[in-house]
This record gives sequence, C-alpha cells and structure tokens, in this order.
Amino acid sequence: MRWFLVPLMVVVAGLPGAGVARASAVQGAPDQVDTPSAVVLVERLTTDEALEATAALRPEVAGFVSTLPVHQPLASRVLSLAAGRRVDAMDALEADPAAGSGLPGPATVERIRADNPAARFGRLPPTEVRTAPGLEAAGLFALGPSGPAPAPGPLGQGDQPVPLRPGQLLVLTVPDGPALADLAGRLRWTEGAGPVMVMGLRAAPGLANTAPLVVLEQPGARGLVTSGSTRRLGLVALEDVRPTLGAGPSEGDDGTRIRLAADPDPSAAATRIDRRVAALVTARTWAIPLLCLAAVLALFALVAAWRAPGSPGRAAAAARVLLALTLALPSGYLLASMAEPVAAQGWRALDAGALRDPGAALPWAAGWVGSGIAVAAALTLVALRLDRPASAGASRRRMAAPVLLGAVLLGLVVLDLALGGHGLSQPLIGGSAWDGERFYGLGNGYFAFALAAVMLVAAFAPLSAVATAALLVGLGVVDGLPRLGADVGGALTSMLTAAAALVVLAPGRPRARRVVLLAGLAVAAAVVVALGAGLGGPVSHAGRFAERLQQGPADAAGVVVDQLARNLRLLANSPFAWAGPLQVLLAGLIALRPPPPLRQLPGWTRRVLGLGAFGSLLLIVLNDTGVTATSASGLFLLAIPAWAWLDQHRPPSPPSPRPRPRPAEVRH
Repeated sequence: MRWFLVPLMVVVAGLPGAGVARASAVQGAPDQVDTPSAVVLVERLTTDEALEATAALRPEVAGFVSTLPVHQPLASRVLSLAAGRRVDAMDALEADPAAGSGLPGPATVERIRADNPAARFGRLPPTEVRTAPGLEAAGLFALGPSGPAPAPGPLGQGDQPVPLRPGQLLVLTVPDGPALADLAGRLRWTEGAGPVMVMGLRAAPGLANTAPLVVLEQPGARGLVTSGSTRRLGLVALEDVRPTLGAGPSEGDDGTRIRLAADPDPSAAATRIDRRVAALVTARTWAIPLLCLAAVLALFALVAAWRAPGSPGRAAAAARVLLALTLALPSGYLLASMAEPVAAQGWRALDAGALRDPGAALPWAAGWVGSGIAVAAALTLVALRLDRPASAGASRRRMAAPVLLGAVLLGLVVLDLALGGHGLSQPLIGGSAWDGERFYGLGNGYFAFALAAVMLVAAFAPLSAVATAALLVGLGVVDGLPRLGADVGGALTSMLTAAAALVVLAPGRPRARRVVLLAGLAVAAAVVVALGAGLGGPVSHAGRFAERLQQGPADAAGVVVDQLARNLRLLANSPFAWAGPLQVLLAGLIALRPPPPLRQLPGWTRRVLGLGAFGSLLLIVLNDTGVTATSASGLFLLAIPAWAWLDQHRPPSPPSPRPRPRPAEVRH
C-alpha cells in the first residue's frame, strides 16, 4: 500500500510553500538567517503591528534592527541598508528640493556618492524594487556601482499575488502596519525561494533608534536575532542586513551576517524586549533631569555658603549632601542597569506573561530609576559617614567622600565590562545599544565619568603622579581591549592623559624632551591595546581602527578629522551640546586663574583639575561624540574645587569626650 502514498506526497509538495519549506530547511542553518528572497521595508512599524500583520505566517525569527536618527530621510535609510554601512543623503537632498518627493536624479545620486566615498553599492543579487505610492526613494536600494538607480515598479493592490523566486531579491516598500498585513497575504513562495525579512525603517515613538525585524518562512530555525556587530540578544545593526542579503560579508561592509539565538517563543521574547526598551527610554528621560536637578541644587547651596564664608552653616551641609548625591547617582544608575536583566528574568520566572502588557513599560521604568536613586542615596550616606572628621586623639583615618564615590564608579564600570557589559549597553545616562551608537563595550558617556572619577580619587586620596598615571593606564587597558571596553578613542584619551599626569603632577618643571617621549609612548601603548584583537578578528571598533591604520598615516589621521567634524556638527545642531565644553572650560579656568572664593585651593587640587580638563579636551578631539560626553566629565571636574572649598570651611571637629570610668575603677 506504500505506492498509494506517492500521489498524496506529490499533492502535498505541490501546495504553495510546502515544497519550498523542505528546500529551505535543507539550505538554511539553525543558527543563522538564511539568504532572503524578499525584503519588506515598512516606513512606520511597531512591534505589535509587525507580529499581528505576520501572524498567519507564524514568524519564528524575531528581534530588532537599529535605525538612523529620526531626521535622516528615507534615501539615507535605504542606501545604508544596501551599502552595509551608514550613508548620509540629507545634504544632497537638501541641495535638490525636487528630489525629496521621489527617486533622486543622476546629479543628486552623484552628490550622494561624493558625500559618502567609503560606501560601496551594487553588491547585491539581481534586485527588483516595488514601492507603494510616495515611497519611490526606496528604488535607491538597487543602486549599482555607477550610474543612477533604476526606477522602482508599483507594488500593486488587491489580491494580485507577489511571487518569490530563488536567485532574485525582491524589495517591497509599504508605509505602515495595515499595508504590511495586506502584503503578507499576497506573498507566494516558489520552489527553492528563501525566507522573507520584514523590518521597520523608523523607530516607533519611545523606542530609541530601533525598529522591529521578523523573518517569515524559515523552517528549521527559531529564535531571536543577534550578530557579531551588536553582541546583543534580539538586536542587529542596520549594517548587518547587506551581508545577510549578499550571502556573507565582503570588503566595504561594517556589519556581519545575522545569526540566531535559540528561543522557544521568539515573538513573546521580542515583545518583552520592546517593553523593556520603552522602559529604558522613559527611565532615561527621568534620570538625566534628576541628576541635573541634584547638581543645580548643589550649586545653589554652594553659592549660599560662599556668601557667608564665616559661618556657612546649613548651606554648606546641604551643599555637601547634594554634591555627594550628584557624584553617587551615576553609580546608582549603573548598578540599576546591571541588575535590570536579572530582575526581568526573575519576574518572567514568576510570571510567564510578565512585561508583555503595553502598560508594563511605565511601572518598570519607575522601578528602574527608583532603584538607582535608592542605591545612590545609600552610597551618599555611607560616603558622608566615612567623610566625618576623625575626633581628636582617635586613630581612625577618615576617607574623603569623593574618593569612595569615584572608586565605586570605577569598580562598577570594570565589573560590568567583565560580566559582559549588560549595564553599560543600557545606561540611564548617555547612549545605549538601542540607540544604535555603541552596541557593546564602554560608551563615551560612562568613559567620561570614569576618566573624571580618576581625578576625584587623585585629588582627595591624594595619589602621586605615578599612581595617578598607573590608574589612567589601567583604565586605558580595560577600555581599549576589544573583549572589554572596545573603545579606541577612549584608550587613546586615557593613555595620553596618563602621560600628561607624569608631567603635570610631577614635582619640578617638566622638560620638553620628557613630554615628547611620554606622549609618544602613550600613543604607542594606546594603539597596541586597541589593536589587541582587532587585526583579523570579528567586526569591532578596534577592527575598523586597524583597517584605517593599515591604509597608511594619512588615512589614520583622517579618523581624527572625522571625529572633529562630527563634534562640530553636534555643536552646530544642538545648544545642549555646549554644556560639556563650557564646563570643561570653566574647570580649566579655575585651575589656571581661580575666582576669589577658590583662590585658597591647594596647589595639588588645581593641578589635578587642570589634568582633568586636559583629558576632557582629548575626549573631544579623539571621540565622535566627545562634546556631549564632556557633560559627564565636566560635572565631576567642577565637583573637585567645590568639595575642596567645603573641606576648607568645615568647622573644627570637637574634642573627643573623655571615656567614662568603669565601675571597677571608681574610687571610694
């Protein structure tokens, strides 16, 4: 009777998608996304809309893809996906207003090429683009190595099927979730066709710079997306799309192929990630103003104490508490971010449906920020208690609060990097992995805090020039190693600041020969650390830096020029970007020419302050977002003279009380 099953098997194989599923299962791999036959680009898409629109096709691969900032046009997004690296088409489109409503003409395309010389186009399989009305700029996805892009075809409406064929890439662009649901019902797989990758082009409101990504019809593979570019579960970079479409990375890509991490229910996992990212964005909008509020209140209390230097009284006490809280909040926030993944996993263990309700983001954000503030308050109390002057005749030696708070922050940064950097990838201060700026390692924001924390310890411990330099070298090593900080600019900044410490903090006048020698050794050490595993390794910040160095000194110098250009754009586009540089400038002026209330500061304090200002200046020169990162270092640097002044005007400690005699010692 087995012969009877043969016709049945033929019929089943002839059903739409059935034979294809078997072919795809043979071709694909359970740990990576197979080469798609179609990419569906949705201009505006939320996670719930993506999962609902594709529910009939049972997406078994889900996650998120980083997007460009909200001000970038559709052309920039499409070209970045096609080129495997970020492309900026905004200047070219602004120079040609007529190009904004449709497919850019040849002159605008050539301007885009000139503005992005490192981008390489035309490395995709034979590509056809179809778009909904108003999205014709998506035709740039098929842009070749030369000439203009071919005009896209219409997407069509109604029940007209959309066939998918092997060896051809079909790019479909729709405006929103309902249009995606209509398109998903029209997809038809032919024999040998690959899966369909669906992704959003713009981040949904309150979701940082990420959009949902799902893969349809990939049998034999189930899980959350990840990649070597992000090292984050559920998140891939937009640079990872081209290597996946082109069957692997090639020269000119900044990304790697999209991989899969096994998960029994990827749709539910993606929903939970969506709620947690929304909570992160909300928590960050609360955490940063609260830190600024503590700093501003500390400043007001300091001004009140300065106006009554003879008897600062309660104003000085309030300033001390608020200043210590300001220094403790970055540590509290970081510890809360380190604990958040563990808390989310524990809640899911107790409640399988946890963090899937759309309303769960707000209370989760409140708990996130609240726990950070509670930790900061506890650190403040401990630091102030240890900072109390020792009583006369007592053997206990007090520890200055800035020393403890700076050391705690340094310790937490190193600990989190050693544990995988989960807290630093989602900080409440600075950019996160979900902003698409830095997916792993030590970001510029917390590096600036760590750099200034070294100055806190050096100023109030106090440390010698050699000890300060050693601490900065250690920070540079941790920050530069690709498996830890993976931050080339930070490693260079820290190493050069260490060399400056041996000059600025050393007794006597520095010699020019010694300065040049130390600077050269610092640069060499930073490059060695940063390149530690960059050459020949996976795509990483150090790997890209190694590639630039291999091109020659001129190309390596171009890195610094590019960093400065980005910082200048930040200063030109945002008035808030000036806060950090102005704080650093004020710290430098206090070190060189302090105002009347601070003229009695110890010479050591002023030298450490000047060293910190120099390090922050290097931070601007050597890092792409240095001007915004100096808001962190500048805040900590200005706390140094403020705390030193409070120490100078602290009331003398009362004499220690005479011990009461024991009952056996009482004389009769």
